[in-house]
Amino acid sequence: MVEPSKELQLVFDKAINDAKKLMHEYVTLEHLLYAIFCEEKFCNIISMYGADIDYIKYNLEHYLKNSMSEIVTDDEKQKPKKTQTVERVLNRAFTQVLFAGRGSIELTDVVLSMLNEKKSISVFYLEKGGIEKTKFAEFLNSEIEQEYLEGEEVSSEAKRALKAFTTNLNDEVKREKIDPIIGRGEELEGLALALGRRQKNNVLMVGDPGVGKTAIAEGLAYNIENNLVPEFLKEYKVYNLDIGAMLAGSKYRGDFEERFKLVLSALVKQGKTIMFIDEAHMMNGAGAGGGGASNDLANMLKPALTKGDLKVVASTTWEEYRKYFEADRALMRRFQRITVGEPSKETTKDILLGIKKYYEKFHETIITEEAIDSAIKLSVKYQSDKKLPDKAIDLIDIACSRFKVNNDQSKEKIVTASSIEFELAKIVDMPTERIAEKETDNLANLEKNLKSVVYGQDQAIESIVDKVLVNQAGLKADDKPIGSFVFMGPTGTGKTETAKQLAKNLGVKLVRFDMSEYQERHSVAKLIGSPPGYVGYEENNGILITQLQESPNCVLLLDEIEKAHPDVSQILLQLMDNGKVTGSNGKVADARNCTLILTTNLGSHKAEQNTIGFTKELSQEYEDTDLKQFFAPEFRNRLDGTITFAKLSKEVMMKIVGKFLVELKDMVLDKNIAITITDDTLDYLVDKGFDPKMGARPLQRLIDKDIKRKLAREMLFGKLKNGGSLIIDYRDKEVKLDCVEDEITEPAWDKKTFF
Repeated sequence: MVEPSKELQLVFDKAINDAKKLMHEYVTLEHLLYAIFCEEKFCNIISMYGADIDYIKYNLEHYLKNSMSEIVTDDEKQKPKKTQTVERVLNRAFTQVLFAGRGSIELTDVVLSMLNEKKSISVFYLEKGGIEKTKFAEFLNSEIEQEYLEGEEVSSEAKRALKAFTTNLNDEVKREKIDPIIGRGEELEGLALALGRRQKNNVLMVGDPGVGKTAIAEGLAYNIENNLVPEFLKEYKVYNLDIGAMLAGSKYRGDFEERFKLVLSALVKQGKTIMFIDEAHMMNGAGAGGGGASNDLANMLKPALTKGDLKVVASTTWEEYRKYFEADRALMRRFQRITVGEPSKETTKDILLGIKKYYEKFHETIITEEAIDSAIKLSVKYQSDKKLPDKAIDLIDIACSRFKVNNDQSKEKIVTASSIEFELAKIVDMPTERIAEKETDNLANLEKNLKSVVYGQDQAIESIVDKVLVNQAGLKADDKPIGSFVFMGPTGTGKTETAKQLAKNLGVKLVRFDMSEYQERHSVAKLIGSPPGYVGYEENNGILITQLQESPNCVLLLDEIEKAHPDVSQILLQLMDNGKVTGSNGKVADARNCTLILTTNLGSHKAEQNTIGFTKELSQEYEDTDLKQFFAPEFRNRLDGTITFAKLSKEVMMKIVGKFLVELKDMVLDKNIAITITDDTLDYLVDKGFDPKMGARPLQRLIDKDIKRKLAREMLFGKLKNGGSLIIDYRDKEVKLDCVEDEITEPAWDKKTFF
């Protein structure tokens, strides 16, 4: 039930008495406002606001005595009546208080309601005296101490609000829910220096996600409970403010403000308290409602931050800091900023060794020092999107959790380096062998494996493998990708296939971009995001940025780079030089563990011209010339190698025929079909499929036309529906399929050696 406050009742009684003394028939807004300005508590508020009290009060008194002759009555016993305007103002104040969820109408509510009257002498004098409706309302919302910070003790309602919307971190320490802080001496010293100030003793910790901002605040509570802080902080309590809980269930305007005022009242009156606000950027707009209202949490907190009665420790990321705090300089000046950087590997190891016992106790496991070293080393190498120590702790934690999932009681629960490697392989989607860096045998056979599936390009394969081995041996610069190559050569010589097989043999993802999609200048924005001012600037990170963030360990293939707009090469400069790509909105993708491959047909059309001898040397010259014309010197200077793919010979084509036919055999193996191919068929495929200008692609089309189409009909409708034997023979100038139903024999690859 909403009732007038005691102050309002007394003021209204005075207004009636003043009207009666002046022999006025009605109580007007001027009577009511004059009585309000005679109230000392209200005048103190107006004084803090900065309005001219004497001007307003003097003019109201003069108006009441000299300008209201029209309502003078001769009946001394008649009790003055309220005018309709007074009734309207009071009803409006009642409604405002009701929707705010409060139980009493205060003097300030009546004045705010009065300011809504357009034609009123009272409003005229208020505005002339310096009281403007919007600014006055904001002032009342920000002056939170007015209502709640007076009195000797904390009200029971404030205590309930403190318990509901905050977490006592000191109590969490006692319950062993918080781990000690290690290796953050410089940050803790800066924290203590700021908290020891007389005014604006507030701290804003800024750093990347995962560097330990929240852990520092929790570590402060831990150090307080363990007497590891300066003398003036020893009796302090740290409360973590839950903004989400305060917002939840606040149905009406004023509910959120009421809750926050109660919490703040309890903290100030309790004394020796520190309020911790995690994700402090949430203060901007919290509880503001719609319609452009500015009475959000940040504005309500500003007066308390200035006076020094309350110590606040907040944390946010660099991105949110630039977006919210730099835009609100009035809020930022009330904080002492402390930069929280990513700890070094050595500091991270100290942190993990310090908290290891808590994880061992929780998971009932043993964590070896080798596992800690492996977690730090591998997380730095493969999880570039996260920061230490958070990513290393996550690996340790999930490796310990694996024992609970497996529920194997027979084995001793020991977290080793192999455990960390296994979990990381799951996270980054890579083979465990590659993560473990134990693939020496695989690397030793990498060149052989590539040459077994890509024919006639031995020199190109050797150059790529050499670069991979240098990287694997740890001899690569830390700020560069594994390798940056340009594959040049005629179509169909195996440039794209080499990139695919390299990714397959390394056990990483192939990220392929068809550069024919980026021929226009505006299409380049699809790679790194829209420029500022364009639609999707804030949301779209760019396809290249997104792919590298999702798969930092990959083979990045930009196919047919000569078709792309020249601006694409400018984007790649940063990638090749610094091992990173920055989007238009500032997002950074790590490319240090990717292999960049650009394919191109530059110079191929000139090499096809009749050169009258010395064809090989001249074609190489043509290719080099076109490369220099297309790519700028600074781009070519950053390449690790320009690899020329030679035209395919008939001998190589024989091997490629064998490869295609082996693939065909594997396709039908599960269909219970055995294939035999005659020598005449092989000779026909090599002769008709060989084209020095087109490479291996005509061969593939020939196999599709003469073999696969006929075979498909036999498998669907003919003799091979249920399996059988197939002989592929070339006779009478035509490839013929001789099918034998249900007579399966081992295939005979007649006399020819393919590999």
